[in-house]
Amino acid sequence: MFPFEKIDFSGVKGIDKLSLTFNPSSKMNVFIGNNGVGKTKCLECLYQLLLLSSNSYASDSYITTEKFFVFNDVKSEGYSQKIENTFFDINEFSKKHNYPVIYIPALNRGRLSSGNLATITPLGEYEERKKAYFDNLIKSWRDSDSSSIEEWFVQRVLSGNALSSEEDNRIVELTTILDILHKIDNRIDNSPISSDVKPMMLHGGKSISFLVDGQRRRLNELSSGFASLVKIIQSIVSGYSFFTNRTDISDVEGIVLIDEIESHLHISWQAKIIPLLNKLFPNTIFIIATHSSLVLSQMTEGDAYRLIKENGVVINKIIECPSNIAIVDLLQEAFDTDVNTLKIELATIANQEKQKQAILDLLFSNRGE
Repeated sequence: MFPFEKIDFSGVKGIDKLSLTFNPSSKMNVFIGNNGVGKTKCLECLYQLLLLSSNSYASDSYITTEKFFVFNDVKSEGYSQKIENTFFDINEFSKKHNYPVIYIPALNRGRLSSGNLATITPLGEYEERKKAYFDNLIKSWRDSDSSSIEEWFVQRVLSGNALSSEEDNRIVELTTILDILHKIDNRIDNSPISSDVKPMMLHGGKSISFLVDGQRRRLNELSSGFASLVKIIQSIVSGYSFFTNRTDISDVEGIVLIDEIESHLHISWQAKIIPLLNKLFPNTIFIIATHSSLVLSQMTEGDAYRLIKENGVVINKIIECPSNIAIVDLLQEAFDTDVNTLKIELATIANQEKQKQAILDLLFSNRGE
């Protein structure tokens, strides 16, 4: 169950007031709207509220409010939190739920960072790596490229030796990622990691490759679309693992927020990403922002919302049964864009330009006679 039904934010940077209403039982919540209406800011407000109000999150860090918070005040039924001090102890934030909370921003999602692979650090014990992850959430929460994806993979490959303790052997994170990627695109091999096929291979102790359509592909050789897909799945799997250290990672109950989910994704992946996420992470509540009516048109479960501004407040309005609406009609519903009218207008403009050019050609030809 989503922990909040109606949330009112004030002092939101760039939009001032934001009022959101949710169906608490909905597992998939998708926001769509025109550029500039505040989709990203909406997700940022929700992420900060959900992360800091979770009993699963704790850190001894103090936040510089001006640099971190994107809102000044938030209210919900039986819940209120005001951000007043210049420095804020995040453990003083009012708690509301127990979910792990993951935010996947759009920034840099189309490329995979290698970091300094010459100095890969050991994976560390669970409490150590959880603390480092929690502290980093505050320092670089807006940037999906803030940590080395390749280093993350290498650390987990190296953790899988026979001498590792059970809680520090995290090969399960790699197998989970391979299984999920294979279900999204069956060209990605998900044979057992220890098999002769080697669906994932470590090169020189510092580089990782996947087996894609029978060909070996290193992380830095992946297309931007493939990289974006890997980063989305890796962010969820790694985040849940840092929060819980469980082995049944796909079944963790949590909340995941994804900005511009369609970014860099091939159109075939855009068409199936929403229903697949629902299926692959059955206990996860998703909150997603998109510009793509194609993404929205594939929603058979959950709630779709259009973000609009009314009387100085950004609100979300339900879009009824988006999967039953033709894409041209969905564009009208979500963006106030009538494709047929636009086509006529463009055709008329083009025709007018041709007519003007014909008149000019005629005038110039007559001048020469």
